[in-house]
Amino acid sequence: MTLFKKIYTLPYRYWKYLMTWQMHRDTIKHLNRLSNRDLRDIGLTRGDINNLVWMKKDFEEQGKDD
Repeated sequence: MTLFKKIYTLPYRYWKYLMTWQMHRDTIKHLNRLSNRDLRDIGLTRGDINNLVWMKKDFEEQGKDD
């Protein structure tokens, strides 16, 4: 592993994590603003929101290099 890659891998992974986290938070906020009727119209409940946004893939890829 080159010195450049060693130095910039951790900050890059942290930045990528923060960007993903922010997108997920924005989606959760948007869905939480919907009424229960609107959520029902699209086939969701309030309890489904976090499970839809934070996918199993996100947890499996946590801490892996690209």
